[in-house]
Order: sequence, then C-alpha cells, then structure tokens
Amino acid sequence: MKKISFVLIIAFVFVSINYAQNINRYQFKSGKIVYQSSGSMVGTETMYFDNYGMLEAKNTKVVMDMMGIKQEMDTKVIMDRNWVYSIDNKTNTATKMENPIFSMFPEGTDAVNVGEEMMKKMGGKKTGTETINGKDCDIWEIEQLKSKIWVWKSIPIKSEINAMGLSIIQIATSVEVDVTVSPNEFKLPEGINIQDMETIDLNGMMGN
Repeated sequence: MKKISFVLIIAFVFVSINYAQNINRYQFKSGKIVYQSSGSMVGTETMYFDNYGMLEAKNTKVVMDMMGIKQEMDTKVIMDRNWVYSIDNKTNTATKMENPIFSMFPEGTDAVNVGEEMMKKMGGKKTGTETINGKDCDIWEIEQLKSKIWVWKSIPIKSEINAMGLSIIQIATSVEVDVTVSPNEFKLPEGINIQDMETIDLNGMMGN
C-alpha cells in the first residue's frame, strides 16, 4: 500500500482541505465530480460526496510515472467522518487511519471559512481569480508545496502540483451538484483485508 501514500497526501491537501467534525465541507449537499489527470499521473478520478461532504469517496484509475518507473493504480479512498479508508482494488486490501484534520476546526465551522483557514495554515495565498470550464474560481498558491489550486464554491476545480519530483495537473471535466448519490459508493468491499495505518502529521508537513 506504500505506492498510494503520496496520492493520499495529495488527497488530504487538495481535496479534503476543509474536513472537520459536523461541518459543511461543501456548499452543496451532494455531488459528483470527474477529474482528468495529466503530467506525471495520467488517468481519471471520480469523487462522490453526500451530507455536505461528511461522506466522500474517490475512485482513481491512473498511471503514475515516478522517475521513469510507471505504476498502474486502481484505488478508492473513502472518508466517513473521522476515518479514512484507502483501498487497493487490485489486491482487495485497504489501510484505515484517523482523518488527520478531523479535530483541527470546531464544530459548526462553515465550508468557506474552513477551506480558507486550511489554505492559510499551509502558507497559501489567494492570488487572483480565473474561470475554469465555466466555474469562477479563486486561485490559491502554496509556495511551500510549489502548488496552485483553483477553488469554486469550496470545490477544487483544478490543481497543479510540483512536489517529490512529480508534476501533476488535475482538472474537473464534469461537475454535478445536489444530485442523488448511491449509498453504495461509500461502502467498503466485502471480504477486504484492512490494516491500520499511522496518521499523517499534517502539522509537521505544514511546518507548524
């Protein structure tokens, strides 16, 4: 499962920037967003969320090129409140860990405030606006991670990541909000082998 650790970190930093207990992560109750990845990671990722983001699932099928070594990845990450399950669909195995930013914000914090505060904690600065595929986005630059993210109504629409020798561009090609999402999207596969994983120290990553 080590091969997906970097993708987990990216997921926490860019897709789950506003995850906390009993808050509205997103400004919509539910949604389905399809992302296209290019650069060092080529493929697609489909994200589903419900209950304003307290439930989230990301299905990722990509080929990652790390210094000339290519790896095919077929994974699913499920966030269910304070737990995160990272599933390798090829081996039917998973890791389970506490969400590292579950307790960073008080209950009742809204999506806009949490998202912006998390960006600031990472040293991010709002540098402008840009329309991406019809969505008017705020642009955040995070110098420490050499990365940029375009956010529309608390939903990441585009990201550019340059870290650990990788250069990845991810852009949303389809955004559907307030749609019906099947509860099956957030269920663990039957018979899966789950191992506990040490929680990622985001404070350490952010230099706090």
